[in-house]
Order: sequence, then structure tokens, then C-alpha cells
Amino acid sequence: MFQRHKRFCQIQHLCSLTTRMSLVKERNSLQATVQYLVHDFNEPVTARLFFRALVLLSFFKILMLWSFSHSVMNHHNITLPRSWFGKIILAPSFLANDNVDIFFAISLGFLVVAFFLRPNYFTTFLFFWLTFNLYIVYLPFANGADLVLFMLALWCIPIARKPTFKSETGSIIQKTCHNAGIILCQLQVIFIYLVSGWDKLASNAWRSGDAIDYVVHLRNLYNPMFGGMFEHPGSQMVLSWLTILFELAFVVLVWFKKTRIPILIIGIFFHLFIWIVMSLPDFALTMIISYILFLKDTDYHHLPPRVKRLLL
Repeated sequence: MFQRHKRFCQIQHLCSLTTRMSLVKERNSLQATVQYLVHDFNEPVTARLFFRALVLLSFFKILMLWSFSHSVMNHHNITLPRSWFGKIILAPSFLANDNVDIFFAISLGFLVVAFFLRPNYFTTFLFFWLTFNLYIVYLPFANGADLVLFMLALWCIPIARKPTFKSETGSIIQKTCHNAGIILCQLQVIFIYLVSGWDKLASNAWRSGDAIDYVVHLRNLYNPMFGGMFEHPGSQMVLSWLTILFELAFVVLVWFKKTRIPILIIGIFFHLFIWIVMSLPDFALTMIISYILFLKDTDYHHLPPRVKRLLL
């Protein structure tokens, strides 16, 4: 009887010790997370570079689509919403509806100013407002890149660090918003790859390679320079599975120090391949720009001085 009681006490002690150790680990993990969010602005250099890259992409996108937009606006009439809130939100779109040249000229002027200024809450909000309205204006021929662009622009608002709050509470809130904004933007990119990769994995057309065969025969997208190169069923299946494996692997490997840079480099070549073969430059550039937020400021500081001066 005494031995049973002794064993019971030993088991109870071990369970109690294990529970305490688990609670200590959870508490330390929680403290580390809170410290990461509130201690300082994490990766401010790459955050600024990310914003500038999005602004530059929007600038050249407007230049490329300006002449084409005239014919689009002739067949794309934007209906005025009844609420004042809707009228304010869509005001740039209605300006484009009346005179697309004035809309694009003002947009380009703003983007030039925003490119040279340090990101602040006012310019980042205006940039998001602009990209949202660009999506509305481009709606008849918009693709996934336009949607991703204005969603990434949304996270630029909390990532901004100017003006700096002077109070201690305000500073903590500002740092938390900045750091949480970077994490949420990263999670958005991860979600894009996860949904896309999982959907392809569940699709028989992608597992068999038929999806690549369908793309190869899209004359308005497929680059004729590669005619006949990817028409063999074996190469189509290889491309299908490489796409699936990359998208699902990115979700995991981008978080680890040793695999972060390699998977980002693979991703750059992956999207450049899509750009060249499928003639989708805007989507490729948008996704490559999103990789900037997965970089660290130390990665930037390792670059040659001339490259650093050119970027910022």
C-alpha cells in the first residue's frame, strides 16, 4: 500500500513538474512575442524599400496602360454610389471616368512625391486609396496582380513610421502596428501561395499536367517564342509538379534562416519564368516585390554601397 502511494506521489510530482515547465515555456514564448512587437521598429529599411518598390511599380504601370485606358473608359462607366462615404472612396475613379488624362497626371505626380518621401501615414493612405481606385478603373481588364497590389498597399499604412508619436503609450502602439503590419503582409503572401498550391494539388488537371497544356494553347498569353517547347506531356507534368511543390514549400521554408534566401531566389526565377512564358509582367513583379518584406535589414546592409545608395 505504501509503495503504491509512493509511486502515485512520484507520478503526480512528474506531471506537476512537466506542467510547470510547459507553462514557463509558454510564458517565455509569449513574452518574446510581445517584446518583438513593442520593443522597436523591426526591419525599417526593408519596409521603406518595399513601399518605394510598390510606388515605382504603380508609376510604370500607369505609364504603360495610359494610352490603352482611353478605349477602356469608353466602355466602362462607373456608377455613382448613393452614400457620401462611397462617393469619397471612389472619387478618383469618377475623375477617371470624366477625364482619364487628368486622373493619371495627378496620380503620377503623387507617386513621384511619395517615392522620394519617407513613408508616413498620410502618403501611405493616399497610396492605398489610389491603388484601390486604379483597380476599379482597370476592372474590365484587371487581373490578380491588381488585386494583390492594392491589398499590399493596405499594409503599407500601419508599416509607416511617420509622424513619430512622442508619448510612451503612443510609441508602443505605433511600433506594434508597424511590426504587426509586416507580419500580416507576410501572411497574406503566404496565404496566396498556400491557397494556390493546395488548390493545384487537389486539381486533377494540375496533377496530370493538363493545366500546363491548356496554358500552352492560350494564344493571348503564351509566348510564341516557346512554341513546341512545353507541348510534351512529360514536360507538362514536370512543370505542374514543380509549381505545386514550390508554392507549398515556400509556405514553410521562407520562415527558416537557412532556407529563406534560397527559396526567395527560387521564387524570383519562378515568377520571371511566368513573366517570360505567359506574358504576365505585372503579376510577376508584384509577387517579387512582396519578397522584400521577407528580407532583413542585415541583408540590405550586406549589399555594396553603390547598390544601397541606388535603392534608398
